[in-house]
Amino acid sequence: MTVAFSVHVVDGEGISVPEVEVGARYRYPTAPRTWSTEVTDGDGCARFRDDHAEPPTEVCLFVGEQDCGTQQLVDGAQFVLEM
Repeated sequence: MTVAFSVHVVDGEGISVPEVEVGARYRYPTAPRTWSTEVTDGDGCARFRDDHAEPPTEVCLFVGEQDCGTQQLVDGAQFVLEM
């Protein structure tokens, strides 16, 4: 199963932050957790498109070393993270 979503990273003033690494740790009903990373583009957007053995129920997002919380994950979701 393929799940795609995007993460827009902004600073404290709401300005897009390019070239930062965004991490996604996926949680599943029964499978072990997996991890993937993407780098934001010039517009501050990181696009994830990963194959999964079963549908992930949640994703824990990170910007660099900063834990940005856990979100419910559905295909096509769009998240905004402030760093």
